[in-house]
Amino acid sequence: MTATKENKPNVAIIIPGGIGTGRNNIGVPVLERIIKLLAVDFNITVFQLYKTNDDYTASGFELIDVYSPYPWLKSVKAIAALWKAHRQKKFVVIHGFWILPGGFLAVVLGKILNVKSIVSVLGGDAVGLRSINYGQLLNPFYKWLSQYTIRHASEVMALTQYLVNNLQKAGIARKAIRIVPWGIDTSLFNFQERPLQLPVQFLHIANLHPVKDQPTLLRAFARIVSETPAHLTIIGEGAREQQLKMMANDLNISEYVTFRGLIPYEQLPEQYRKADILLHTSLSEGQSEVVTEAMSSGLLVCGTAVGLLFDLPECCVAVPVGDHQTLAQETLKIIRNPERLAYIRQAAHQWTLIHSIQWTAENTKNLYVS
Repeated sequence: MTATKENKPNVAIIIPGGIGTGRNNIGVPVLERIIKLLAVDFNITVFQLYKTNDDYTASGFELIDVYSPYPWLKSVKAIAALWKAHRQKKFVVIHGFWILPGGFLAVVLGKILNVKSIVSVLGGDAVGLRSINYGQLLNPFYKWLSQYTIRHASEVMALTQYLVNNLQKAGIARKAIRIVPWGIDTSLFNFQERPLQLPVQFLHIANLHPVKDQPTLLRAFARIVSETPAHLTIIGEGAREQQLKMMANDLNISEYVTFRGLIPYEQLPEQYRKADILLHTSLSEGQSEVVTEAMSSGLLVCGTAVGLLFDLPECCVAVPVGDHQTLAQETLKIIRNPERLAYIRQAAHQWTLIHSIQWTAENTKNLYVS
């Protein structure tokens, strides 16, 4: 029997943004889908520390906008709004997505209100890349807050073992961190068994940002296309677009590379269906949803050993960060070995079937009631 609104437990979720934000309200699609699945069994109230688009209306859960241009005031407003809502709803769980500020606020409020606190570690909150000045762990004060948050939360979840290892290297550890990757809708990104096309169709989907390391992508592809007919489609936008186009020109691969810009989320399945191989060259990832989507869709994933590629070497081709020569070499090797390629594709697909978005929601629900 499905629980009614009156007898479902109340859960507060704190997020920095990602729902009803961005162009066409795209936000972070998988985050909103997970919250809607959680709302089947819980009354979910989301406190978002970012301005929600005026034309967005939440469905299935309550969304409270606690935006302020001043970070400290934003946190104060979130504490006040959640405390006020707790008087009426009596939350049984406060779940903060990302360590800072959501996780920290969840832990502090959990202690004040005597409520279970859960923190999700999701990416930039568990990394410090000095070479590109990226990640919260570069800041000593943020690192201290992160350490406090992880150690004092009732439960901690992380997308990948890669993130847990990053925290441990930074001296932030606790006995139990549960690995719960974000699954995707496998009916939307459905598996297709097919032989490689000629030219081989490569796909890259990411913001054009230094952490995604597209120079390594282009250098690797230049080596690949010099040895086999191939084409690379890049989907995403960012300040580095012109710089990357110039680099493609300097590498003499412009005629083999298409920059598509940003496309609507609902058009991504079609792009996966057209492609053979996802090339993913990030310096760091929490998980990388595009990797999960590509594996679910039947693409071979080749890239750097970060996020899910670090955790699942049997489901992809993973090389050291920044090593374009090895990436090109290993990708060419697998292209020439159809049996091995098919085995990796199947292993990746099976992983996504088990770790679907429903699996993610169920594992999160289990933490809420444990």
